[in-house]
Amino acid sequence: MIAVIADDLTGAAELGGIGLRHGLRTEVRMRVGGGLVPGGSGAGDGPDLLVIAGDSRSKSEAAAVEEMSTITRQIQELQPEWIFKKTDSVLRGHVMAELRVHLDILQLPSALLVPANPALGRTIRAGHYYLNGRPIHHSAFSIDPEFPILSPDVQDMLHTRSRPVELRRVEEELPERGIVVGEVQDANDLRVWARRLRPGMLAAGAAGFFSALLDRNFPMMAQEAINGHVFGSPLLFVSGSTFDRSRNAIARQRESGGPVSYIPVQPGGSWQELVAGMLQKRGKAIVAIDPAIHDRSAVELRTMMATAVSGIIKQARPAEIIIEGGATAYAIFEATGWQTFVPEQELAPGLIRMRVGEAPGLFVTVKPGSYPWPDTITY
Repeated sequence: MIAVIADDLTGAAELGGIGLRHGLRTEVRMRVGGGLVPGGSGAGDGPDLLVIAGDSRSKSEAAAVEEMSTITRQIQELQPEWIFKKTDSVLRGHVMAELRVHLDILQLPSALLVPANPALGRTIRAGHYYLNGRPIHHSAFSIDPEFPILSPDVQDMLHTRSRPVELRRVEEELPERGIVVGEVQDANDLRVWARRLRPGMLAAGAAGFFSALLDRNFPMMAQEAINGHVFGSPLLFVSGSTFDRSRNAIARQRESGGPVSYIPVQPGGSWQELVAGMLQKRGKAIVAIDPAIHDRSAVELRTMMATAVSGIIKQARPAEIIIEGGATAYAIFEATGWQTFVPEQELAPGLIRMRVGEAPGLFVTVKPGSYPWPDTITY
């Protein structure tokens, strides 16, 4: 069994989709839970790929370290063939603190962190991070509500200025100990890093690196992502994204008469009935936090969203749910009590449709807020 420890839910689902693409029996879980056989990977022994979706990116560093310590020890007891640490591709969160915890518990001397994903225009060159050729801090990531990126320097992004991390190009020698960040300019660099990963070295990074590792080990199983999909009805779309692209698209839908309802400051039964009515009459409802709300923290907004949406789900019972934003999805699943998800379709990179283990017949699709919607899929 391959085990993945992810720091947020959409990243976990994205890697689950990559596993599906490579023909692996895959489960995404919010807890390690039971029913898994240590070292098992055969029929009846559980999944080939187990992805644990943590929520450490939304926590304080101390809480993130505690969560990752627990998950790592539980994963270690399962004796997986290898472990991959999923981090944010633009290094938001408590990346270094979590990696050090993994290395300590797993008693490994080194980690290779390859966060860049050139398929999304995310590259690292000469110690600096670029998005579509521009320094990353000149993008919407500069206004991230929890981890704003104010510098393209990888040391600043990782908060390692006082204790610099090692950066290496693909042709450079790797140190025997410590955490190394691999620079990436194109897909070939990812393939080279996948070949250079040494036994006993923790692999960490984003979807591009994980995909390159699976390509190396399961080259005959790779399949293309599905181009387009018609979702079931009624469909509930939930946006927790702070990116202007998503907010503007929802505002345009509302202006054109679309079934959009902004969650009020104090959502209650009447508002839930309004959304349930949209689902019943129009077969679709789109909910998002009112962009005019500026006096609430990210945690408060997530909690408000989770409470409101879980109420709608119980009342209206949609057939499909699409959630944009990993922290939002995690909060909603916590509120509903859902823990286990089986990826069914990779609709596009990062856009994964999953069956809910605790709610037969219900499908959820999750997507990172920073990822664009493919042209073939609309909501």
